[in-house]
Amino acid sequence: MQQDHLPAPCDREVFERVWRRVMPGDRADCPITLGQADPPSAEVPETLPAVSAVPLPARQAVEAEEHRVPCLGAASAVYGAQLQQFIDGELSDWRAYQALARRAQGNGGKVLSTLAADERRHAKRLSTAYFLISGVRYWPADRTSTPSPAPLTAALREHFMEEQRGAAAYQSAAAETVDPCLRELYLELAGEEDAHSWALRGLLEQM
Repeated sequence: MQQDHLPAPCDREVFERVWRRVMPGDRADCPITLGQADPPSAEVPETLPAVSAVPLPARQAVEAEEHRVPCLGAASAVYGAQLQQFIDGELSDWRAYQALARRAQGNGGKVLSTLAADERRHAKRLSTAYFLISGVRYWPADRTSTPSPAPLTAALREHFMEEQRGAAAYQSAAAETVDPCLRELYLELAGEEDAHSWALRGLLEQM
């Protein structure tokens, strides 16, 4: 049986690709006439072209994003030392009020215990802000506080003035910061410190 020298239509494309690899030009002894070669753009390159712009390392990219966060972002790290001082002060007041509550009687002990809980909550809120800014937890280890040797009324008077100084410090910090979340936190704490001074005044009035 006589066989057709031309390949089947489905094999013609395969033959043309193979033939061009081993014999790019048309030859008289070629069993078929080669068609127009596929444009170079149709071929998949074996290697990818070199990338002209190398992306930033992952860590640098994250830091760049954090600096663009206006609320408790990395750009607020300039307030780190200030936050640490506020945290230390609140924890010191927490321990001092705990000691005073043990010395007070009746309603006085309850008021001072409430103030102690408030001061610890202040420290937790400030510590959370510090963590959001830096990614580091700042919570100093509990220190053994020495109870004030002064009479209870004298110690309460000192804390009455200290609470007002604390409120002023928070107000000043709120006026200086450009971080809207820190400003709001400082103003809230300033209001609570001022309320503490009024609570101490009321407690002294009952003695």
